[in-house]
Amino acid sequence: MFSNTGYIEVVEAMEQEEMRSKCPGPSTSVKYMSSPRKLLLLAAMVGVAMAAKCVDGVDNVIKFQDTTKGKGKIIFTDFEVTTYDENKEPSCKKGKAEFRLPGHFKLHKGFITVNEPVTDESSLELALDVEKDSWMIGKVCENGKSQNSFVPDQLCTFQLCQIAPTVCAVLRVKTSGPVDVLPFVQKEPIDIGALPIPQLGGDWKIGAKIQQNKKTLAGVQIGNGKTWLTIYSEEGTGSVNYDPVPPGGPTFDHNEL
Repeated sequence: MFSNTGYIEVVEAMEQEEMRSKCPGPSTSVKYMSSPRKLLLLAAMVGVAMAAKCVDGVDNVIKFQDTTKGKGKIIFTDFEVTTYDENKEPSCKKGKAEFRLPGHFKLHKGFITVNEPVTDESSLELALDVEKDSWMIGKVCENGKSQNSFVPDQLCTFQLCQIAPTVCAVLRVKTSGPVDVLPFVQKEPIDIGALPIPQLGGDWKIGAKIQQNKKTLAGVQIGNGKTWLTIYSEEGTGSVNYDPVPPGGPTFDHNEL
């Protein structure tokens, strides 16, 4: 592979050959000439280097924002997820996080503030907002309801405590401030196999609300609501292999509140 110096030498040789063809005679050196072509090549090389960069915890980060504007009964702040490929290497595309299936992810950081404790956790629902950057598919879920005739409502709304029991444990007690959730989740990247869902690959907008009796208690979204998340998907029969609190891990006894 050429180094940056090698690329520049090639360009200089091309320029010299071009000068010789225009001005026959003794060799004309252009080593110190300023060239638009050289500048364009250097800019292209910098762009390629930036696009290829994928530093763990820096470039492969998906950031979530609170959608209640700080007014929710439950507030999620500074939530970040990092993405990895099937070999647990940081996963990026064009310098931004890419969610891969099969692949891995893990919680990078995050805090929860419970302004009002939740009772009757069994009635808590996770309602999704999902949209694909595709004129053929577009919105798939909105406020937990399917917007696509091929997608049932069951894929847009989930029982929160069944899929995230650790989160439900946190919500039972009012907190005196933000609680760091990292001690209560799996430390190793969570494994996700290829899923049997066609057309999952592409760019998506994703948000979610915690609702109880149709009232929104909390809400998050990827980025500012206009941010697209790239998903790479190989269709298969995999699933999520995730133990919210692994054996030997900490239990949530509310002493941290």
